[in-house]
Amino acid sequence: MPALLSTIASTVPMPVLCVLFIIACVLLSQAALSLFQKVFTSNNAGLNNEAAGIVFGGISLIYSLVLAFVIVAVWDDYRELEKTIEGETDKLTGILQHTEVLSDSIKISVQENVYGYCSEVINNEWETSTDNTAIEQPNTLRVLRSQLLTIDAHDRSESNILNVIDNELDALDDLRRNRLYHSHSEVPDMVWFILNAGSAMMVIFFFFFNVPSPKMKRIYLSFLVSFIAMCMFLVYTLDHPFSYKQGITNDLYKDVQNQLKDNGYIE
Repeated sequence: MPALLSTIASTVPMPVLCVLFIIACVLLSQAALSLFQKVFTSNNAGLNNEAAGIVFGGISLIYSLVLAFVIVAVWDDYRELEKTIEGETDKLTGILQHTEVLSDSIKISVQENVYGYCSEVINNEWETSTDNTAIEQPNTLRVLRSQLLTIDAHDRSESNILNVIDNELDALDDLRRNRLYHSHSEVPDMVWFILNAGSAMMVIFFFFFNVPSPKMKRIYLSFLVSFIAMCMFLVYTLDHPFSYKQGITNDLYKDVQNQLKDNGYIE
C-alpha cells in the first residue's frame, strides 16, 4: 500500500490530490454526522450553544496554535532542504571551475567523478530517499577524494587548488549528509497523533451544536473539515518533500550533468 500511494503521489498533480483528499474527508465527516444523529437523536436538543461555543473556541485556539507551530517548523525544514541542495550543486560547480587550471588527466578524472556523483544522487539516493543507510554507503565522493590524495602536485599553484578542492569536498560531504537526513519525516509520531486527535475532536465537538437547518449544519461542517484537511495536507507535503511530483526535484543535479555534456567533457 505505501508503494502504491507513493506511485500515485509521484504522478498525480498535487492540487488534484489535495482536492481528492478534501472530498474524502468531507464525505467521511458527513457519514460520521449521520451516524452521530442516529445515536444521539433529540437528546441534545437543549444543548447550550453559547457555553459550547466558548469551549469550542478554546479548543480551536489551542489546536490552531499547535497546527501553526508545526506548519512553520516543517516549512523551515523544507526551505533548509532547498538551500542544502542548492549549496550542494554550487559546490559541484565550484569544483569543476577549479579543475579548469589543472592538468588534463586530473581534470578529466574530477569531471567524470562529479558526473558520476550526480548520477548516483539522481538514480540511487533520490529513489531511496527515505532510507538513511545511504548516508554510510560508499559513494563517488569518497572515490574522488581517494584519487586526489594520490596526486602529486606539479607546483605550488596546483597544490593550492587541490587543497581548495579537498575543502570543497569536505563541505560537499556535509551537505550530502544534511540532504539525506532531511529526506525522512521530520515531524515526530507524537505530533502527528496530536494533530490527528485534535482534528477528530474538533469535528466531533461540532456535532453537538444545534443548528436550525440540518442542511446548513452540513454546509458548516464541510467548510470546517475542508480547512482542517487542507492544513493537514500541507503539513504532510512539506514533511515529505521527495514523495510527490511537485516537491523537491533533482533538476539542479541534472543541470550540472548537462553543463558537462554541453562543454564536451562527458559524452
